[in-house]
Amino acid sequence: MHMKFLTVLRGWGARTLGALVTLVLTAGMVALVPSTAYAAASRGFAYVWANQASAPLNTPYTPASSYSRNSTGGVNTVVRTGVGQYTVRLPRLGLLGGTVHVTAYGATSHSCNVAYWLPVGDRLDVHVRCFTPSGFRADTRFTASFVNTAYLGGRFGYVWANQPTSGAYTPSATYQFNSAGATNTITRSSVGQYAVRLPAIGSAAGHVQATAYGDVAARCKVVNWYPSGTAQIANVRCFSLGGALRDTRFTLTYTRSTGILRITPAAYAWANQPISAAYSPATAYQYNSSGSTNRITRHGVGLYRFHTPNMPLGYGNVQVTAYGADSKHCKVDYWTPSTGIQVRCFTAAGAPTDTYYDVSFVR
Repeated sequence: MHMKFLTVLRGWGARTLGALVTLVLTAGMVALVPSTAYAAASRGFAYVWANQASAPLNTPYTPASSYSRNSTGGVNTVVRTGVGQYTVRLPRLGLLGGTVHVTAYGATSHSCNVAYWLPVGDRLDVHVRCFTPSGFRADTRFTASFVNTAYLGGRFGYVWANQPTSGAYTPSATYQFNSAGATNTITRSSVGQYAVRLPAIGSAAGHVQATAYGDVAARCKVVNWYPSGTAQIANVRCFSLGGALRDTRFTLTYTRSTGILRITPAAYAWANQPISAAYSPATAYQYNSSGSTNRITRHGVGLYRFHTPNMPLGYGNVQVTAYGADSKHCKVDYWTPSTGIQVRCFTAAGAPTDTYYDVSFVR
């Protein structure tokens, strides 16, 4: 059975199967949907910095409170279930839907994926997998964020791209959102190459994050995004950890003038000058909810700092995705109020390299 299905059964425990009314089959995902809602918030968001890479197995810990938040007021926890395998537990957010992004944290060239997420009772469990460039699972710190929203207005959308070999399809309605109330679609042009279409929220501006999905040694990144008529097109490429294009599921979020969790304080930028010593990113593709202008400085090959004036960088969550058509990848190294957000970028083999990237902060 698929792991999502097993997780749901474990979470319901003694609940009677008579309460089940729908069997959902979506691109390999099998989940049973209960006839009544969980005792959970209808919508919400959460984030964590999973700061204990080698925590004792199967022993929950509470991550640093300054870098962990749950819109319901619940206390998030993290469990290490094996080498490079983690479960982020988000109390009172246990509903189907929403989207997740994950970024590896630290100075190594490791990367992390979201493996899957599902409700367990009134809790949402987000499963994460982390790898070395050679494809071996590895213990590492990471950041993770989750949002499930129904608020219309503005320019915001997300998808779970759940059919990696389909030529054209509508991704899971449960795991997609469009702030104009429209239906997002995806087309595949070739192996590992996808275009996400978000109708009615097109703009030559904004921000995109992408994360590979599944217990697979893969990475996904943003190639570009642009308006097409009134729609927003976001192109994505996915690669094996060795750098070859491969078909892979992924999550993607597009936002303009708000954070990727639809909250503020928030800041983002498209880092579009990879060899410049210091610059302000393109105005249309940067945002700072305080009204300040963000800046980026380069401190070595593939080593950058994102400076976000008046943002509370002693707190919050950071997500990073590389930008461009090649197999380079990026991650967050650390962030502090005095240094800003430090980002590192690597070749597929793990060598530092200069490249474009997208970086996002929310508090």
